[in-house]
Amino acid sequence: METEFYSYKTGHYFRTSTRFSGWIATILSFMLVLNGSVATWFFLPVGILIQFTFNRVEFDLLNRLYREGISLFGLTFGKMLHLPGIEFLYLNRNNYSQVAESRGSMSRFQRVKYDGYIKLADNTKLHLLQEESREKALQRIEKIAADLGIVFRDRSTIMQ
Repeated sequence: METEFYSYKTGHYFRTSTRFSGWIATILSFMLVLNGSVATWFFLPVGILIQFTFNRVEFDLLNRLYREGISLFGLTFGKMLHLPGIEFLYLNRNNYSQVAESRGSMSRFQRVKYDGYIKLADNTKLHLLQEESREKALQRIEKIAADLGIVFRDRSTIMQ
């Protein structure tokens, strides 16, 4: 019997800088605990919680429900919503820019990332993945399309 429940991790909930700060706080707390400070026991799990919190999308095809929520240690929190139907999956090529400023100069960094989305019948769009490599993004989104048995449209080659 095939499973009718699919769950996909769509990315980290916290930004990279926050996750990095969380690990620093955990390491410092651990060092203070080893030195005998009891009060820092409360700060010790902060980095671990920050690092293992993800965005997740789940589909229950048997009951026609979906959930977009936050996952912590494998448990997903969020409201289950009625699944109106799935139209298709698609992959976009997006240009992202970042500006770094200092007193004397300004630099602009350009990046290309590939974002995968799923379009539901009620025009709801759910973000499923973001990769820097087109091949990696295609591999992940084609697996999702095969799991859910829906059409995949590659829009990453269209010039924007």
